Amino acid sequence: MLKRFFSIFRSLYRDIKFLAFVVIGSTKAKLFFYKQKVNKLEIGAGASEKKKDFITSDLSIKADYPFDFRLGLPFPNESLDLIYSEHVFEHFQYRELVSLLSDCYRSLKPNGVLSLVVPDARIFLNAYFHPDEFDYKKYCQYDFGLSYKCRIDYVNYVFYMDGQHQYMFDDENILVLLRDMGFRDVQLRDFDPSMDQEARQNISIYVEARK
Repeated sequence: MLKRFFSIFRSLYRDIKFLAFVVIGSTKAKLFFYKQKVNKLEIGAGASEKKKDFITSDLSIKADYPFDFRLGLPFPNESLDLIYSEHVFEHFQYRELVSLLSDCYRSLKPNGVLSLVVPDARIFLNAYFHPDEFDYKKYCQYDFGLSYKCRIDYVNYVFYMDGQHQYMFDDENILVLLRDMGFRDVQLRDFDPSMDQEARQNISIYVEARK
């Protein structure tokens, strides 16, 4: 009985938290957001240091615009000049991912830029077939219990990330996906030390697209 009670309580808490993010983020966007400004948005900034001249939106009450990205973005049409995100989009299921990218496109001003950083699954798939060439201590930096005694664990690491990852990218599918969403000038870019985290440089794909 007690276990059932706590299960209902946790479910209710998640629903209330979800609703709070939607209400707070949407209200702040309507009351305090000005599309006439040069607006640079970081999606899913998390606990990282806020970038200069950027606003943030995240599943955290500490973000400038707290929001649940499964509902898209809380910003008006054609209101953002730049959308940046690092190691966030792999946390969405494919349908959610497509919906969020569509909302990014909607929210960008004409000629606005989408800049994404995602894990490169190709590195870990290659490791499965060439384990002797793979240094898992270099590439598998998060500890969630894998022993790495079997090469499939290299794949398990990036594809599941302890249940956090939902969709994987390589340097082919991310370009195709963005083009299919209507973006133009879609291309891989170099690591940018002014925005990108150096610790993720070895495992990431960097891509840029324009509306």
